[in-house]
Amino acid sequence: MAERIRTAVVGTGYFGRFHANHYARNPRAELVAVVDRDEARARAVAAEFRAEPATDYRSLIGRVDAVSIAVPTPLHYDIARDLIEGGIHVLVEKPITDSVASANALTDLAEARKRVLQVGHIERFSSAYRTLSEMMTDPLYFESYRIAPWKNRGVEVDVVLDLMIHDIDMIIGLAGSAVESVDAVGTPVIGPNIDLANARITFASGCVANVTASRVSYKTERRMRVFGRSHYLNCDLGEGKIFGYRLRGDPMTEGFGAIATETHEIPKQDSLANEIDAFLDCIATGSKPLVDGRAGSEALRVASMINASIEEHLAKVQAPLSRPAVGAAAPR
Repeated sequence: MAERIRTAVVGTGYFGRFHANHYARNPRAELVAVVDRDEARARAVAAEFRAEPATDYRSLIGRVDAVSIAVPTPLHYDIARDLIEGGIHVLVEKPITDSVASANALTDLAEARKRVLQVGHIERFSSAYRTLSEMMTDPLYFESYRIAPWKNRGVEVDVVLDLMIHDIDMIIGLAGSAVESVDAVGTPVIGPNIDLANARITFASGCVANVTASRVSYKTERRMRVFGRSHYLNCDLGEGKIFGYRLRGDPMTEGFGAIATETHEIPKQDSLANEIDAFLDCIATGSKPLVDGRAGSEALRVASMINASIEEHLAKVQAPLSRPAVGAAAPR
């Protein structure tokens, strides 16, 4: 059996604990340490998974081969840069960083140092994404909804970087075409950042996507619809089902007999387990990650375009209305 890959996790909050759990369970990995600035939390998670606790991520250099970074987004770049420079492969939670410039710089560094840089766009490792990619051809239009009730987690970034970026990355992967333009609206509702957003994304192929994300809804829904030249698919990511219609003949002569209905149960899999196993495989084999730094940077670039469009729209609707001066003549 090949020597196990020495791993660690930086950030032992909600997602970081899950990363630690999967490294501890994966037969190809050895979980060496967990790091958190909160020493008590680091010790608790370390004890749970039989690893060493630490409060400084730099102490990992020279001791591990690979690290998951699960800290707030504004900290991603500095930590990932230092670890990559220290010769460590990095899996960084989405979004890759908090700016396109730093995302590109981090990707350039990983390529120059020949280190694996994988971005944690977990939906790409789901059985739902794989099933959709196998079923659809020539997509013309996407429609996605990712809505959830308010949670006091991830609110240091807006809903586009918190939730919508999952669907942005999925759709970019499924569309297989470059993004040309976006037009978006959104608004803060509870927090200081954008909590509700809708974006229309146009691709060079002519494909269009309408993407909605909200973290101030009364229910949780994750759904994606895909319209192709001869098929329609409705994927319920939460329930793990795909419904659809597919043309299999000439409806003008065969009527409804030319239209086949489809129902598919999506196999239940642990997407994070798939993501971490893929990361370890890239380290072991030298293969390119499914979501490498370039893919993570592109998803962030499109998210940034959406946020810029939202800010432009908000500036218009929040500007004071121009009113005619008192006594001015009415226009004819």
